[in-house]
Amino acid sequence: MGAISRIAVLLAVVYPSLAVSDSPAAPKIASVAYSGNGCPRNIKQYGDFNDPTFKFTDFNLSYPGPTTQTLNCQVMIQTTGASPGWQVAVSDNWVRGHVYLEPGTALDFLTTVYFSQSASQTASVRGRINNRDGSSTLDQSVTLHNDLTSSRVWSPCTGSDGTTGILNVNFRGVLTGDGSSKAHFEASTENWDLDWRRC
Repeated sequence: MGAISRIAVLLAVVYPSLAVSDSPAAPKIASVAYSGNGCPRNIKQYGDFNDPTFKFTDFNLSYPGPTTQTLNCQVMIQTTGASPGWQVAVSDNWVRGHVYLEPGTALDFLTTVYFSQSASQTASVRGRINNRDGSSTLDQSVTLHNDLTSSRVWSPCTGSDGTTGILNVNFRGVLTGDGSSKAHFEASTENWDLDWRRC
């Protein structure tokens, strides 16, 4: 064994953190569940835990309407197989779809994130597409983005079982208006970005 190799082994023994990866093994999705009036059926999930995509077929907001002005869909994911000694948090939430807003209307979109093991620690972020003072109708595809980096909620520290806890991501859309205008929003897909840190 050369001198450099002996030094590397010595450093790994004295400073164990230098011998481990700077990113965790990607956990596998053990289970996915859905809750909310915006995801009653037929949701399809693609990708792994680090890059999930959820395809909606029934998330349709309409204004005016007694039951369709606000809808939500909460995704609950449980994992297994993550490296011990890590925490994960949602940093960004992206929802793609199509919006129709006549003048006098607006779409608010909210993302709420928490882990079931510590539900009191919750992050909520709100965005808006506003056409209340507009002079023409907005009718276009959109990508809604909520940035959670400044209010990240971290998972429990992964142990030998490799679970990150039960991650809950709730997306809600709300249409408002002046009572005479019409609005519509249809969500097609949702995905999010994750951050990891040692614990």
